[in-house]
Amino acid sequence: MIEADKRVSIHWVKAILAAAESLGISAEAVLTEVGLSLDLDHNQPSYLTLDQTQSIWAAAERLSDHPFFGLLMGQRVRPSYFHAAAYVAMTSENLMKAYESFMHYMPLISEGAKMSMAFEGDKVWIYFKPLPDNQPFSRHQHESFIALILTFSRWLVGDDGLSPTDISFVHEKGPDVTEYHRLFSLVPRFNQLLTGIQFEKKLLKRPLVESDRGLNALHKAHADQLLAAHSNTSWEAKVIQVIVSQGQYNLSREQVADHLNVSTRTLQRRLKEEGTTYLDVMDEQRKRKAQDLICKTDKSLKEVALQLGFSETSTFYRACHRWFQQTPVSLRQSLE
Repeated sequence: MIEADKRVSIHWVKAILAAAESLGISAEAVLTEVGLSLDLDHNQPSYLTLDQTQSIWAAAERLSDHPFFGLLMGQRVRPSYFHAAAYVAMTSENLMKAYESFMHYMPLISEGAKMSMAFEGDKVWIYFKPLPDNQPFSRHQHESFIALILTFSRWLVGDDGLSPTDISFVHEKGPDVTEYHRLFSLVPRFNQLLTGIQFEKKLLKRPLVESDRGLNALHKAHADQLLAAHSNTSWEAKVIQVIVSQGQYNLSREQVADHLNVSTRTLQRRLKEEGTTYLDVMDEQRKRKAQDLICKTDKSLKEVALQLGFSETSTFYRACHRWFQQTPVSLRQSLE
């Protein structure tokens, strides 16, 4: 398993795999090529490393052998692949607000690249800047982002005729410039310093089809929570998030490591660096959940023990005595 700092949402990985499947290449074939096993139905693990994602890109490009795989992928992307970031963008007031929110919440999609805006007279540039770990971004990845921005912008304003005024790519042109012209209604400039797409500045004021102030506030609150959790670099917090979200208080160290897409050894080392251990974190979460179930529910103590992952009620009682210096019965009675 590859260890790297930057993460990419599995939703974005599924977009890559969907593009491959549209060309007759199964997701399983791509994942087998790179030696990965993902639970795509349940979106697990939630994030892959950037290098793993780069390997998936390379395998999809190679197996499809499509000269414009990136352009194809960018046109096929759906809002669900952007998850919370898309819902904030699509309910925004106008295209300007949509772009701003997309840039802000982009880490939820990928930490492997940045999106920025730059104004140039009556024009605006949307730039794409890769932030690779070890593997460079391919031509297809650059082209997929620009195709994605155009396709998504058209969808947001409900105008399939929306066209850019200029496009630049850092790479050399593909094998057939007519394919670029078909999508963009112009031939991009190649071998430039930056990859970007330019629009008329007035386009930013255009209202969105799905604009809804109330829904936008709700989606933004949810996205803010996700971003705050995502930005938390504490491995203890990451472990707690897995335990709580799964609702299982007997997850093994190996199971949690798999959810976090790291090796068990890496997880142990990271927690040790923070002055704790996996057993200590799990024990504390069991204690918190035990207190909540004992004091705030009418569940039988046997049910509480089972929910906390104790196979024997006697073991649960001993744990309660260690946690609260009293039995679960006396703890519940003290609140009556």
